Amino acid sequence: MRSGLFGLASTSAFVVSGLVALASIAPAHAQGKPPAKPAATAKPAAKPATTAKPATTAKPATTAKPATTAKPATTAKPATTAKPAAAPVDKTACATEPKPKLSDKQKKDEAKKAFGEGKTRFDKSDYEMALTCFKLADSYVPGPAPKYRAALSLDKLGRIQEAVAAYEAFLTAAGPTPDDKYKEIAAEGKKRMDELKQTPAKVKLALAPADAPNTKITLDGVAVQGPEMSVPPGKHVLMITADGFDPAKQDLEVAFAEKRDVNVTLNKTPEPVATAPTATATAAPTETAVASVVPTQAPTAPPVEKSYVPAYVTLGLAGAGAIVGGIFGGMALSSKGNFDKTPTVELADETDRNALIADMSFAVALTFGVTGAVLLFSDVGQPSQPAKAGMAPQKAKKASLPRGFIAPYATPTGAGAAARFTF
Repeated sequence: MRSGLFGLASTSAFVVSGLVALASIAPAHAQGKPPAKPAATAKPAAKPATTAKPATTAKPATTAKPATTAKPATTAKPATTAKPAAAPVDKTACATEPKPKLSDKQKKDEAKKAFGEGKTRFDKSDYEMALTCFKLADSYVPGPAPKYRAALSLDKLGRIQEAVAAYEAFLTAAGPTPDDKYKEIAAEGKKRMDELKQTPAKVKLALAPADAPNTKITLDGVAVQGPEMSVPPGKHVLMITADGFDPAKQDLEVAFAEKRDVNVTLNKTPEPVATAPTATATAAPTETAVASVVPTQAPTAPPVEKSYVPAYVTLGLAGAGAIVGGIFGGMALSSKGNFDKTPTVELADETDRNALIADMSFAVALTFGVTGAVLLFSDVGQPSQPAKAGMAPQKAKKASLPRGFIAPYATPTGAGAAARFTF
């Protein structure tokens, strides 16, 4: 009987151990952990049944950790975080600054090296690096050759103004009479520099308002298209017209290859001011008739100035006659005295001849003297002035009487003249 109870206890302990093992297998399988230890880990059946743990002590299956605790796959680093590959280093590139503290020989070597690298880069159309190399060579050993090569590089790069400055520096270094090795390139450099100086400037015109109707642009009187224009170097006159706006004139002076922005503001043409019509219908008829009858006065001719030349001429002739008459009268008196002393036929003829000439001379002098006095002291009538419009023409004034009068007289014993003057 005792042995049967022991066997029953052993069987119960074995069954309980199996149930505990089964209960622990389910959570382990859910967590992906290794399987539980086999039932052999249970206590040996040699112990009495009272020592076996009851079935209620087994951990329930709900204590197992859920499968969601596993780390998601999104925590991996993205592939974009990888560093890009470094660009290859150009070991043959020229430095932008010369090395300090070099001897003359070292400077020549560095200049030769930089110049050779510049030529290589120039042949490969790498004009930017070629320019850097030629400038470096010129900084070590200044000379015409690297300056000319630098000018060619700038010309290829399209930097017109810098290229012209570089060509000028080269020509200055070459001198007015360059050596034979520079004579040809000096001529080419001078020709190319002159060509570049004729490069048109780029002018961009900005109008305000931009939507002005029928806008027309002229440069020195020649129509051009805007707003961007190619303008030759020098001084120019820019004219802009548009409907409804006043013409705008702009003086413009540009250098070669220059880029210029020009702003022009158009002023709106003011509207014409309306004027009130004149009340011609209400005007009195008499005023209109008078206005039509009385025209403007015609200009009067200036008075004619009196000329005294004829009077002076006749008086001069009178004086000459008086002098001649006086001379021959004196000669007649002299010959008359001689005749009285010694009466001869010759003296009588001489006396008569001299007396006749003297009388004729005095007669001429008297005649011209009277005429000259009349011309000198008389007033000549002024020409009639043109009549004013609407009036009868005025009659010319009659010549006034002389202010002086001379009357000659002659007697058997002599002759003379009587004069009367009025002041």
